[in-house]
Amino acid sequence: MANVILDETHPQVVSLSYSWWRIALLGAGLGIVYLILTFLVSHFIIDPIFCGSNVNALACTNSIGLAGNVASILVATIGLAVLVGLKVLRPLIVAVAAAIVLWGLAGWTNGLSWIEIAFWSALLYGLSYVLFSWISRYSRTIPVLISVALVVFIARIMLAL
Repeated sequence: MANVILDETHPQVVSLSYSWWRIALLGAGLGIVYLILTFLVSHFIIDPIFCGSNVNALACTNSIGLAGNVASILVATIGLAVLVGLKVLRPLIVAVAAAIVLWGLAGWTNGLSWIEIAFWSALLYGLSYVLFSWISRYSRTIPVLISVALVVFIARIMLAL
């Protein structure tokens, strides 16, 4: 029978290739993509389908929020693909957590000028991607999941206030 020998003298390296500025630039770029996708989905899909008749007046009044939610899903998918390409640890956790925290961003920024929306979208996406990718660097999965869930829970509570 084989014996397992654990070498505790050499700690596990978390990640030598972590580059927070690349993740921040990726997040900022995804924030700009979010702005563009929200505009495109709102003006070319949601508004022509739902705002053509008086039957769907509720969906038409919330078209920016609905388009922003669709854009959040698309941006999370794009972000996941790019994070995999950058070889970031646990990219699914980073993309999903950022999408959950920033769900409803179009509603928060509704009424601002497009430069302000671009600034806030880039800043918030950049910060959330850096935060969750930094948490995800830890070598064990369960503490990462618990930490991310706790941060997401606190963030959503703070946003609801």
